Amino acid sequence: MDNKPRILHLCDFDGTLTRGDTLWHFLKFAAGPVAWLRAMVLVPASFMGLWVGGKWSNDRAKEKLLAIFFKSRTKQEMEAAGMAFYRNRLPALLRQALLQQLLDAVKRGDQVVVVSASLDIWLKPFCHSYGFDCLCTELEFNENGTSPSTMPRFTGRFAVPNCNRKEKERRIKAAYQLGQFDRIIAYGNSNGDEAMFALAHEVVHF
Repeated sequence: MDNKPRILHLCDFDGTLTRGDTLWHFLKFAAGPVAWLRAMVLVPASFMGLWVGGKWSNDRAKEKLLAIFFKSRTKQEMEAAGMAFYRNRLPALLRQALLQQLLDAVKRGDQVVVVSASLDIWLKPFCHSYGFDCLCTELEFNENGTSPSTMPRFTGRFAVPNCNRKEKERRIKAAYQLGQFDRIIAYGNSNGDEAMFALAHEVVHF
């Protein structure tokens, strides 16, 4: 009989497993310098529109930002951009010591989950490659037109709520029976992780 304790690691991504926020790095990487400058000209007015209209929230602002850069891009294009970012830019942003710590946990048989507001198009390939589970923000795509050959395109919205704050707690509870674990360890760096911290026996701050 295996009496090894079951341990669950819940790890934030941006600013915890990475140095800084990956979204801005992705925007610059995927858009290129000319499109970056063109899109950034539109950002202040778009954010002001949310504010004046009483619709401002960090989640809405994030959707608006992504829509400015990528709305109507095909799913294939967005996934290719995310994969290229994961392979070519993300490695330089990672905290290698923490990554190795989590990899060692996987080798011991622990369960590691990255819980993040980062986008699925780069975070899921990253997690899959290391054997981590992934709970994250996902982009919404739809079919434009009636032709079977029409590619799904980014709507400018999220398919699920932005995975931050209380949404992290909700997603974790929906995915795992926490009572089955003998120990839960949470890693994070901001107040956006506090709801996740409340689920843990041990908290590691970055």
